Amino acid sequence: MTPLEAIPSIPRDRGEPVFREPWEARAFAMAVSLHEKGVFTWPEWAQALAREIAVAPADDGSHYYEHWLSALENLVERKGLT
Repeated sequence: MTPLEAIPSIPRDRGEPVFREPWEARAFAMAVSLHEKGVFTWPEWAQALAREIAVAPADDGSHYYEHWLSALENLVERKGLT
C-alpha cells in the first residue's frame, strides 16, 4: 500500500492529491519524506492525523491540511526532531 492509498481522506482530483496553497503540498511532501526516511510508520501517521481531526471543530474539509500540518508538527516533536 502506498502512503497515498493509506490515507483515503486526502482531497483528490482524478486520484491525485489536490493542494490549494503551496504550503499544503510542502506539508504533504514533508510527511511522505519523513516516512520514507523511517521516522514514523504510516499507521503512526494515520493515528496522529486522526487525533488532530478528532479534536478539531467540525469543518467542511477545507481545513484538512491544517490538521495535516498540526499532526506533522506534533509527531516530529514527539520524535524529538525539533
